[in-house]
Amino acid sequence: MASVEEIRRLEREKLAEWAEEYRRVQERESKRSLLIRVLYSEDYRMLSLKMTIAGLVWLFIGGAFALMLRSQAGLASTGIPIVVEPSYYFQAMTNHVMDMIFGAAFTFVFALAFYMIPALNGARLIKWPKIANVGFWLNNLAIFMMNLGGVQNQYMFTFLNPLQASPTWYIGYGLMIVAEWMEMASVIGTSFIGRIKGKLVPTAIGFIVMDMILMALANVSVFIADMWSLFSPIGGLGINLFGVPNAEVWKGLFWFADHPLVYFVPYTLSGATVALIPLYAKRPLYSYRFTRWLIPVLFVLGGSVYVHHLGDDPWPLILRDIFAQTSTALIAIPFAAFWLVFFITLGDPRKLKWDPGLAFLYASAVWNIIGGIQAEPTNPVQAIDPTIHNTGWIFSHFHIMLALYSVGGVFGALYAAGPYLLGRKWYSQRLGWLHFWGWNAGMGLFVVASAIGGFYGLIRREVAWAAFYEPYYQLLMIGGWLAGFSIIIFTYNLIMTLLYGEKVKETDIPLWAVLSIALERYGLRREGYSEEELPIALPADGMIRLVEANNMQIAAGTASSPAKGYQASSESQVESK
Repeated sequence: MASVEEIRRLEREKLAEWAEEYRRVQERESKRSLLIRVLYSEDYRMLSLKMTIAGLVWLFIGGAFALMLRSQAGLASTGIPIVVEPSYYFQAMTNHVMDMIFGAAFTFVFALAFYMIPALNGARLIKWPKIANVGFWLNNLAIFMMNLGGVQNQYMFTFLNPLQASPTWYIGYGLMIVAEWMEMASVIGTSFIGRIKGKLVPTAIGFIVMDMILMALANVSVFIADMWSLFSPIGGLGINLFGVPNAEVWKGLFWFADHPLVYFVPYTLSGATVALIPLYAKRPLYSYRFTRWLIPVLFVLGGSVYVHHLGDDPWPLILRDIFAQTSTALIAIPFAAFWLVFFITLGDPRKLKWDPGLAFLYASAVWNIIGGIQAEPTNPVQAIDPTIHNTGWIFSHFHIMLALYSVGGVFGALYAAGPYLLGRKWYSQRLGWLHFWGWNAGMGLFVVASAIGGFYGLIRREVAWAAFYEPYYQLLMIGGWLAGFSIIIFTYNLIMTLLYGEKVKETDIPLWAVLSIALERYGLRREGYSEEELPIALPADGMIRLVEANNMQIAAGTASSPAKGYQASSESQVESK
């Protein structure tokens, strides 16, 4: 067994090796113009930043479609066009879903992954940056193509499966899956750069990598369904390699990815939460060992609950029993366990130092619990599910899970780690709080009104309804606009931060990552893990220093290296705090 000092020396050598490679990356980046770096960047911070901005752009576009819908519905119950024509109403609904999920939410996930993994493993390197950058731009092109579907995009929400969308929708969806595979491959490869044989991967990275693998596998079946439609008589290309897809088989293939899709943001967000919450609690996670076991459990259950969306189809009873009722109920258990660890770690909320980041993360936990309680008694029950899925009850659940829990949690991670990503402190905490309250109040009003209205039969996928339901649609409109204004406030704060925010102290490795890993190492050691198993120790001050010597001195050990090398300072002062 190696001594502690020998382990430290080997870790510092690895950090030095990665630092030398990162220095070469920075040299190449410095030779590129800003435009070229926007188009192609090897630096993990730049790649994450442009993905964050792109996600925000799609949030605005998808939000604009949503406000068109909500305004039309809130101003007329008869379908008389006040804001949009009935045919465009469903087209806008399709575009809203595509832009919000794949444009905004998925892009935010990749932004978090490409920033957090290189920071937490200490390498600061992106594996296959060309693949990551091409995937990013191809993904944006693909979503734009889906938006060009025109009036045929309304079929997404009016006709039963298989969809009869436009060729640009099918082609765009296929290209988007290919782009996601490229980005996922780069994320997974990036996680392996920081791997050292025999050492544990940081828990946060484990969640993110699991998420990428699950969604990559789920995308296989939906890609098959998409190509089946494209190269059939309903594809619109005139290339009829296949017959019209069988509706039941097609639906099973297409919707297999539905719940891995729904969990794509939550699983990466869980990783970010594991990394950031100990910083607010000022102590390690309550149990890293227990939390790490949740990763394989969530992986298995996350890919096996999709059938409850097919409850009105003639699937074999055994599949409904196992996947629809059982799996959907079981997946609540690991989520409940995760939040139990979350709340125990944070302790008494009155003793916490609150800021918008913690507020968003805390609220996302609360909303996820509310959404789970709302869904569990109804969604898996075959006698109720088909009816529930066509009322406001279901889009209340969906907006709780996507907007309030998932996107709200992403906002929390951006507020918490953003200063190190942006290189500047947030311009205004007050604007951050306005964003928090506006988002939660607006979307909160939205989900409450749609849930109560849905309970009384408020129908979805329609342009006209009984006047009895119009007050609910008016509340949806008010809530949507309030949430929209909060996003404008966030965007203004972000722009002002980039222009005028106070600069943070520049370190090689972000200090949030240094402290997070130090706390995790302390927690793992306390739970009985050996020193050799712990994730690599990051330098206490985040600095890996260039030294000039015949032999490179790395802290207490010596490594044979070129005359120019890097020195990583000790972690002990961090872990002792």
